[in-house]
Amino acid sequence: MTAKKTYSGKDSMAALVSENINMLFVLSRFGIPMGFGESTIDEVCGQNGVDTPTFLAVVNLNLQDGPAKNLSDPSLKPEAITEYLHNAHEYFLQYRFPIIKERLKEAMNEKTDVSVVVLRFFDEYIAEVKKHMSYEEKNVFPHVRNLLQGKSDNYQISVFSKRHDQIESRLNELRDILIKYYKGATGHAFNAVLFDIFTCAEDLREHNEVEDALLVPLIEQLEKQAR
Repeated sequence: MTAKKTYSGKDSMAALVSENINMLFVLSRFGIPMGFGESTIDEVCGQNGVDTPTFLAVVNLNLQDGPAKNLSDPSLKPEAITEYLHNAHEYFLQYRFPIIKERLKEAMNEKTDVSVVVLRFFDEYIAEVKKHMSYEEKNVFPHVRNLLQGKSDNYQISVFSKRHDQIESRLNELRDILIKYYKGATGHAFNAVLFDIFTCAEDLREHNEVEDALLVPLIEQLEKQAR
């Protein structure tokens, strides 16, 4: 297990983004705007009220090659991670998925058996992801807040770990349906929506890794301390 590069607070924020375009998603979910000039990651995080170790944990996790390695540390801020995940939920449900659906309709402008199946499949997938993310918003995130406030509840993060699935897998199935069975599809619109699906699936995979490798271990520690 190796990372492409491990970044520290002394590295340039501009270099981080220039070298890793998917960091645009990370910056947005931490509420960090563009225009940081030559400032370091530590300086930019400080200017925007973002905990640098937590930001770097997410960055370096996302840049790992292969299966997620646990980069969690007791000093990380679970509230910063839950806010990051909440912002990601809004991005997927309110922005990314609606755009992909509209581009699918544009790319498949002729009604065929495959196009009907694809659009139905995508609608069902969106409903599945909404259910997944709603569960986290209603159960996991309030549990984190309760633990941080010293309040007790009946929830355990182990319940989430057992039921947690890889929500990007069905999006990869949709990608494969389009590649293998949507015959005669050419042109910019079709290629653009395929690219969107590829990148969205990767974004969702990284989202899951933040939950599994960073948030869950932190909450397990908080639960132990609360006993």
